[in-house]
Amino acid sequence: MGCARVHTVRGAIAPEALGCTLMHEHVLCDFYRVTGNLDHILNDEDLAVEELLAYRDAGGDALVEVTTRDLGRDAEGLRRISERTDLHIVMATGWYRQPYYPPEVDRASVDRLAELMIRELTEGVGDTGIRAGIIGEIGASLDHVTAQEERVLRAAARAQRATGAPLTTHASMYPVGLVQLEILKEEHVDCSRVIIGHCDTYLHPDYHLAILRAGAWVQFDTVGRRHMNPDGRRADAFAALVRAGWTRQLLLSSDRCYRSDLHAFGGAGYDVVVTEFREMVQSRGVSEAEWEAIMVENPRRILAW
Repeated sequence: MGCARVHTVRGAIAPEALGCTLMHEHVLCDFYRVTGNLDHILNDEDLAVEELLAYRDAGGDALVEVTTRDLGRDAEGLRRISERTDLHIVMATGWYRQPYYPPEVDRASVDRLAELMIRELTEGVGDTGIRAGIIGEIGASLDHVTAQEERVLRAAARAQRATGAPLTTHASMYPVGLVQLEILKEEHVDCSRVIIGHCDTYLHPDYHLAILRAGAWVQFDTVGRRHMNPDGRRADAFAALVRAGWTRQLLLSSDRCYRSDLHAFGGAGYDVVVTEFREMVQSRGVSEAEWEAIMVENPRRILAW
């Protein structure tokens, strides 16, 4: 068996080469086809490069791009952007959540869906040779997992077990991450390979602790989304988890997926985590070593397989 590698759109790299990493972002995506809101489409590669260079200039080295098959994922576009910015980009496989699913999700078996994900993880997307490096974001739309979402989640679990790739979820505004974890446990997934996303949209300590005690990762990944929570509340909750000794199971990101998220449109940009939010959590007692662990060491551990 070979050594664990991080699988990026430009090929596999040693974990040590990864650097400072945002764990849940979108660079090229299309939510507009479902939402009907033109703000919800990112399809300008030149603009993406401009925005990501601001992140690189602020100290960023890598990001995980969690746009799934049903959200307009563009493997070759991501590779071009990675080459132009010299940022490592880890690409996703899987399906997002039920309102976005194509008909194949309802028609295919769980094992067939798993097979499609495994192929993208091990061989690449279509004939591009560009391999996915993470499963997800695998989502729940509301406070429960629908039958189709459960099908996708079980397929993602089987793909995870077959490959060892990390699995990341969408669990927004409700404590539905615990429901996701129960389904994944039924599929015998190692919870240490599971990231529960959007934990900062439901700032209840008991929820976070239940995820952590199960062995999974708590991800605060909507930094800068003030309509979900002010960043001050996020920083308070995040620093409290660090002080409680959970540093090795924490991840950060900003989930840029709207045009209004970008600097060009007056938004906080991809660099908000490593600039404003970093200052916020460090002013609340998070040390430089703890910050380094969360932004560099933790992504290396979860993304290597």
